[in-house]
Amino acid sequence: MRRLAVPYRRRQAATSAFARLSTGRKMLIILSVALLPLGLIALFTSLESAHTNHLNREVEAHLMAADSARQLGTAIGTSSAALSRTVATFGGILPDRAACRRALNELRAGQPLPTEYGLFDTRARPICTTLGFSRAAARSPTPRIGTEVRILGEAQALRFSVAGPGMFAVGEYGRATVLKASKPRIASGGYGMILHQGDISLLLKTLRTESPLSREMTVYTPVANGQLALEMLVSATPIGALEVLMVLLPLLMWVAAAVIGWLVVDRLLLRPLGQLQRAVTSYRIGGGPLRIPVMTTPAQEIRSLGHAFRKVTQKVSAHEAQLEAGLARQTRLTREVHHRVKNNLQVISSLINLHARHAAGPEATTAYATIQRRVDALAVVHRNHTELEGERGVPLRPLLGELTANLRATAPPEAAGLTITLELMPAFVSQDTAVSVAFLVTELMELVMACDPRGRTAILLRPLEQADRAELSLVAPGLTDEACATATALPGFNRVVEGLARQLRAPLLRDDQGSFRIEIRIIPQPA
Repeated sequence: MRRLAVPYRRRQAATSAFARLSTGRKMLIILSVALLPLGLIALFTSLESAHTNHLNREVEAHLMAADSARQLGTAIGTSSAALSRTVATFGGILPDRAACRRALNELRAGQPLPTEYGLFDTRARPICTTLGFSRAAARSPTPRIGTEVRILGEAQALRFSVAGPGMFAVGEYGRATVLKASKPRIASGGYGMILHQGDISLLLKTLRTESPLSREMTVYTPVANGQLALEMLVSATPIGALEVLMVLLPLLMWVAAAVIGWLVVDRLLLRPLGQLQRAVTSYRIGGGPLRIPVMTTPAQEIRSLGHAFRKVTQKVSAHEAQLEAGLARQTRLTREVHHRVKNNLQVISSLINLHARHAAGPEATTAYATIQRRVDALAVVHRNHTELEGERGVPLRPLLGELTANLRATAPPEAAGLTITLELMPAFVSQDTAVSVAFLVTELMELVMACDPRGRTAILLRPLEQADRAELSLVAPGLTDEACATATALPGFNRVVEGLARQLRAPLLRDDQGSFRIEIRIIPQPA
């Protein structure tokens, strides 16, 4: 019995130690043990396949490069031999231009590849050329070298020259002809080719990447007795049986990992998290602490998360109660402040009205009335701010409507017939802009009452192209009279309106028609 109890205790201790591990470590251990055989097989297969493919592809690249160089050399040799025979027919005597062209055209027509030809004297002066021959300067071939081959970098062509008695001839392959002549007869997969001659290169074909895993392999082969070098670029990852196996093995590993991972995650994470999610979703603020169901998951982190949720809900409930109490106090304080400000403005207006009744003369009465109208304008802005302003701002329509009504009601007797027309778009502004607009309209109307008390006045608010801009206009034709130009209040009026324009951060424009215009900033409203 004691011998059986010792292994049991060891297994129990090991199980307890495993249960104390975090969920991430448990999943890592289970998935590592389950996927280890598949991982080893995929590793060894990939290494062997990569090594074998590299060797095979290297052999294929050398064969393709040798075949391309041999075909290109054969084509150049055939064309240069035919060119030498044509030069020999002239017998060392320079032909005339017509005979030269006739011979070169016959030679060109008899060649299997599109070739251009030119015949030159020993001083490299052209006797005649075929129609497609490039304008690059010709060069006499080096003595005792046979056929000299040269790459034309700018013309993207290949030239071969042969010498004759008293002259030399040049054949020219275009880029397409060189590509056709050097095309390997057996090509597996994509390839690219470049001809080199010193620092000059001729790109024949670009290697296109077959897959994101493709690698380039480069092979060099001499051409035309070493006068040129052919660079062959091939892809090092052709598709074969081993590659198919390499594709299937990760799929098998994915299926195994998905099944094992789902079993582990479903038992250890998803079910307990679902219980915790339902408990959190059903929680309501003010309904007491969060009730966490009993979870049998071995994941200690999930149980700790449930306790953390419970503590957070307790803190949120306490903080919510504090915010509600603070908001109630702030609301009462704001209402009290607005009430006192409104009362103070009413007291100031009453005092001004009381003093105006006992004024010494009409000038003092007019001054008191002017001051009272400015105080009333400030009271209108304050009332609209406290009663109508929300998240959108202070509405200008009711503000200017109430302001002009007060101005007509408090106008002096000589301005009793004053007519004010409003044409206002719906717009909202900040409190600072509303105060400046109210004072600006009041100052302009004061000037109208002084210059044209029985005239017509129009106040307009129109949109501009910018969504946050509008144009405020006051049109009073009577302001153009000579009496207004010589009014004693005009200098003070100019200083005040210029100051208000600076507060609105825009110039106050006026014209000879009695119109005042200024741009104001408005608050764009959501559609």
